[in-house]
Amino acid sequence: MSRIRTPRKRGRNLALKLAGAAFGLGAAATAHAVELKVADQFPATHIITREGTQAFFDHVKAHPEADLTIQHFPGQQLGKANSMLDVVRNRVAEIALVGISYVTERMPLATMMELPGLYEDSFDGYAPFVKLAEKDLAAIDFDRNNVKLLWVVVTPPYQLLMKRDDEVTDISQLSGMKTRVAGSTGELAAKELGLVPVKMAAPDLYVALERGTLDGAIYTLSAMRSYKLEEVTNSFTTNASLGGVAFAAFINKDVWNGLTEAQQKVLLDGGAEAQFHTACAMMKGDLKAQEALKAMGKTVYDLPANVVAQFRERLAAVDAEWERQMEGRNLPGKDMMARFRSYQQEMRADGTAAAARKRCLGS
Repeated sequence: MSRIRTPRKRGRNLALKLAGAAFGLGAAATAHAVELKVADQFPATHIITREGTQAFFDHVKAHPEADLTIQHFPGQQLGKANSMLDVVRNRVAEIALVGISYVTERMPLATMMELPGLYEDSFDGYAPFVKLAEKDLAAIDFDRNNVKLLWVVVTPPYQLLMKRDDEVTDISQLSGMKTRVAGSTGELAAKELGLVPVKMAAPDLYVALERGTLDGAIYTLSAMRSYKLEEVTNSFTTNASLGGVAFAAFINKDVWNGLTEAQQKVLLDGGAEAQFHTACAMMKGDLKAQEALKAMGKTVYDLPANVVAQFRERLAAVDAEWERQMEGRNLPGKDMMARFRSYQQEMRADGTAAAARKRCLGS
């Protein structure tokens, strides 16, 4: 029998008790009851939690025979955003959603997802990234951290969110503006645009914008309202395509190795559901956010052609600089980038991304 309970802890703790009969798995271990804590940085109302992580929980709940108990600790309850990798490595939680931008020293190659113009939308980004992660990055970035990938989240391309309420009509208007970036790759892009980059986790944005520590942020429209950023920002681009970020849901490798094959399959299949539902929700969320911001009287606009051209010219150097930095660390950045683009082209050609969009949007 399945049941859901909410323990009385800080924030919203979600527990899914999934008890079922044990079953034989041939050469695999016999099924046994397993308790898994899931940690992340997001408030329970965040679109990633509400749509993506919840889809994972729902899938696990639908398989009581796996005999899994999952308890959710959102909102940085078990650690700050930049400590989630340590949370899962040290088994403070068995599973954690890790912002790759916050662990660039330990997972540097995965920061390619921050590169501007790399992908068109979440579907165009996450499918090739998953393939890259499973086939290539696992051996370089993940295994040495003793974690196994369950699913990834790739945000829609980031936009400029500014406190000023006027439109950017020339790139010179951005000079010297203190702007939040997620990580080191976003920092490269911001510098090329003349911005002053400030690396900061999303939960800290509201106060920094309110106090004037920041003039703006490079962030996604679909998630900004989870932190009430519309209260402290006034203008928003819709076509800047300033990269994005990837989050990876990791399970501790020792925990993973102790699961049965059937339990592992339930978690991986649940991860696939989380990936799709997050990408779909964020694509729809971007469009809804634009309409909501317009209704509030905010400035929501496409950058004019001359500014797009200025951006393109300035940002052309970012890919090369990222590859140079990876090479300086004896990492195969150029090769990984080529593989990502190859997987991306394959999935565009075979209709993988298009089919996912159709499933999401229904047309």
